[in-house]
Amino acid sequence: MTDSVSSLPPGPAPDPDARRRSRRRTVLLALLLLLLAITGLLLWIFIGPDGDDGADDARGSSPRAELTRAAGLLRELPALHYTGTMGITGAQGAAGGKDAQVDLIVSNPADALGTLAMPSSPALDYMGIGGRSFLRGEIGAWRALGMAEKSKVLAEHPSMVQPGMFFSQDLATTLAPPALAKTVRAEDVPDEKITVGAPVTVGDHTCTPFHVGDTTICLSDQKTDGARFVDRISFGDTAVLDVEVPSRSEVERFSADFRAELPEIRDAVDPRIDVTTQILRDYKGECAPTACVFTARVTVTYLGSTSEPDASKAVPVTYSWAVDRDGTPVELDPECSGTLTIQPGKSKDLSCTATGPSVGEATRGQYRGEIHTSDRALTKDAYQRLVRLAADNSEKIAALLDPPTSR
Repeated sequence: MTDSVSSLPPGPAPDPDARRRSRRRTVLLALLLLLLAITGLLLWIFIGPDGDDGADDARGSSPRAELTRAAGLLRELPALHYTGTMGITGAQGAAGGKDAQVDLIVSNPADALGTLAMPSSPALDYMGIGGRSFLRGEIGAWRALGMAEKSKVLAEHPSMVQPGMFFSQDLATTLAPPALAKTVRAEDVPDEKITVGAPVTVGDHTCTPFHVGDTTICLSDQKTDGARFVDRISFGDTAVLDVEVPSRSEVERFSADFRAELPEIRDAVDPRIDVTTQILRDYKGECAPTACVFTARVTVTYLGSTSEPDASKAVPVTYSWAVDRDGTPVELDPECSGTLTIQPGKSKDLSCTATGPSVGEATRGQYRGEIHTSDRALTKDAYQRLVRLAADNSEKIAALLDPPTSR
């Protein structure tokens, strides 16, 4: 028996193009898997092993980035409200080493209103505008500030205080929203000098302290448009201030109060200036025939450091004479009142002609003359410039938008 073997006809040869397409798909799939692996690794690095898909967390991984976003939130705010404590130069001794309590609202253009009070003492009213600070208060408030010798004089008028006298810097200028934004941004501080501390409690929530050189900026754990607001700022051992954003109604009330109180600074004096008078020529008896000429020497002394720029600036002094005969005021010539400027360390002699009664015992009687002086910190033109500045600043504040709400 013969075995038979059957064979099938050969199939078609493999298509070379199909093999190339298959290899291409394999390579593309491998590249895709590699790309996914790299993306996952980068996300793990920036977010961390416990991170989720939050883009905010990825952007906020850097302390510098957190501070930059917080600064952006501050820059265009209409105003900020500060409360806390602040060291006052020269006042700690009088207050047993304690700091002043501060309550200030500072607008975006650096207008400010508020109070400063040493412990267990009356408060001083504070106003800031155009880089100038003004304080007004009663005798007890000035004594608590370490100004016991001049407290009675200072209580008569508002005082214009310069940086370095009570504060190292002008408060309104330093605490205005754009200035605080610059402080928070800390562009001049290297990244390695920015460290983050453990959260602390401020009011009814917590904030995270960012230590930037000698300044500590505590950022809220609540976010607004991806940014964290500044809840508290500490300037070394000088000040610890809690920060809030006033409501629109509070900002409007601030602007109205500011305009109403601005005229108070028209008569402000500079505590560093001392003006003394000495009567050189006086009449106590007869004036012949009915006119008396009184003369006084007015001397200006600068009480601050002679190295300060203001030590050589002429001081405007307002003066007025008062003369009476036997208690009855007499007529005075026009030169008996006015304003002049006197260089610190210099003196000027001022005379006044007083005309007595023209009838009866005109040439006899007890004549008494005295001169009143006041060294105004602002000239009339300087005050008017501040009035115009306040009007412009009020419009700027009103045009700024309310801040976004937290979420």
